[in-house]
Amino acid sequence: MTTSPQPTNNDKKARVQDYFSRTAESYVASFSHRAGDDLLRLIELGELDASQQALDIATGGGHTALAVAPHVGQVTVTDLTPRMLEKAREFILQQGITNAVFQVADAEQLPFADATFERVTCRIAAHHFPSIAQFVREVARVLKTGGVFLLIDCMAPGDVQLDVFDNRVEKWRDPSHGRSCTPEEWQVFFQQARLTIVHQEFFRKSHDYDDWTARAQVPAHEKAQLQRFILESDQHIQRYFEVKRAADGQLESFTNDFILLKGRKKEHSL
Repeated sequence: MTTSPQPTNNDKKARVQDYFSRTAESYVASFSHRAGDDLLRLIELGELDASQQALDIATGGGHTALAVAPHVGQVTVTDLTPRMLEKAREFILQQGITNAVFQVADAEQLPFADATFERVTCRIAAHHFPSIAQFVREVARVLKTGGVFLLIDCMAPGDVQLDVFDNRVEKWRDPSHGRSCTPEEWQVFFQQARLTIVHQEFFRKSHDYDDWTARAQVPAHEKAQLQRFILESDQHIQRYFEVKRAADGQLESFTNDFILLKGRKKEHSL
């Protein structure tokens, strides 16, 4: 019996690039990405001012960079996928932003010198990264001492059964999904990079199933199979994720967890 080789980090990144090259426009247009109280909270907690150099990692549709730009001197907008970054660039410039620069960049190998930025943001993206620990170390490296890192990402519950279900559903819908981490995992990543967590909060987002699968271009047969898997999951899982059926019995929506972390770089972080 032979086993398939495990995908390398480069394989995983190529999968991410393929996914976001195909779906770039839908992420620019996505309501759940372009709006939300979490984005407002990121700005409220950011301690932003016009003297700062900011970096937005894995910008996706560019919504976080767009929100940050009016509050800082310059925002450097990055993404691994050239087509995604180009669509974000078009979107941001159409809003009249003049203090943004754009660069293709790998979150795990940032092409910037040490201590370049006062602020770093990354919103709803880290679950795509093959090595989240390496990503957080890179954030710490490019941050100036005293600088702030603001992270938002989908979050796995602490319950193992719920964690497995959550990550399975996410990866089924989007094969480029890596892992939604637990709060405990994030604490370790920040500690290893010597970033002090100064604020943490949790929130939930409801997802319309048709919109959620359409944005990812899920084929009809996969959409039906995934729906069946969710609707046939046990009641503990359905209650936790607030699985809702429409009047015709089809899956209408479900809800999952997100985390917001604010970290500050200590002296001599690396």
